[in-house]
Amino acid sequence: MKEEEIRPESLFNDYLALAESDIRTFFLSSPFHYVPCPACGATQSSFQFRKLGFDYEECNQCGSLFVNPRPPLDAFQRYYRDSPSVNFWATHFYRETEEARRIKLVRPKAELVVLKIEQYSGKPRTGSIILDIGSGYGVLCEELTRILPPGCIVAGIEPSQSLGKVCREKGIPLIPKQMEEVFSTDLPQGTIVAAISFELLEHLHDPSTFLNACHRVLPSGALLILTTLSWAGFDLQVLRERSRSIHPPHHINFLTPESIKVLLNRHGFHCCEVTTPGKLDIDITVKQIDEVNDPFIKGILSSDNATREAFQEVLARTCLSSHMMIVAKKR
Repeated sequence: MKEEEIRPESLFNDYLALAESDIRTFFLSSPFHYVPCPACGATQSSFQFRKLGFDYEECNQCGSLFVNPRPPLDAFQRYYRDSPSVNFWATHFYRETEEARRIKLVRPKAELVVLKIEQYSGKPRTGSIILDIGSGYGVLCEELTRILPPGCIVAGIEPSQSLGKVCREKGIPLIPKQMEEVFSTDLPQGTIVAAISFELLEHLHDPSTFLNACHRVLPSGALLILTTLSWAGFDLQVLRERSRSIHPPHHINFLTPESIKVLLNRHGFHCCEVTTPGKLDIDITVKQIDEVNDPFIKGILSSDNATREAFQEVLARTCLSSHMMIVAKKR
């Protein structure tokens, strides 16, 4: 898989340009406040770099990277509600990449999710509920519904009015709220076996509040399946502030395979497994090869396709890809 297939260069560049403009509109006049590490809660961290007016620090205790200080929650709420870049992502980007992302990205993830549910909770059956937190265009909900046994319910949790409208038009049961506002009374009737949250943790102003909400809603033994960006991953470590994935205001938390375990344990979840099944580290870094100084890494990036593919497989197997998947269970 190539990045261009799921994240076309021209669309992604337009999005990043809008996001950079939105920083001036929504954030730079806000007061910035220091926060503890979003993973372990430690208060000692070391400055790493500044990007677009946001400072990124690394926790001295668990090694997570995060924006610190950061603007208040209400600035992020206005941004996600009103900004041109978020609207562009929710309309143009989702719409124009829906089918490519479905085939290349979402369908394999849906199959993997079902395998993990069967491995750690048993086979879903009639009345089983799977929650998709941040359901977006509803593609994951559709793909899960397609492969789960009849009678299973896949419900979306999506606060965006425009994206929620798309989900409802597709017939997806929808809870039109942020996860932090969801209670058991909002959910369909049945047994929740898993909640899924893909590519959300890196956006959250306070991951602890989010995980507290997940713990409140899920029954004991239910799974929480997450994907997020890993600061220990290859392309982020090589490119650092030059990485287009490290881009405020939308990506402000970067945990590691170890620090995500700490975060989950703090909020009542047992971490069953952490993997990094990423496929794009090398492809992403090759695009910025002129910004890579290490001769060994540059040699790998300049090698033939077979060598690059083999190296990507090593990164995935050794938990060194920047795409991280976590399966946890509520205690």
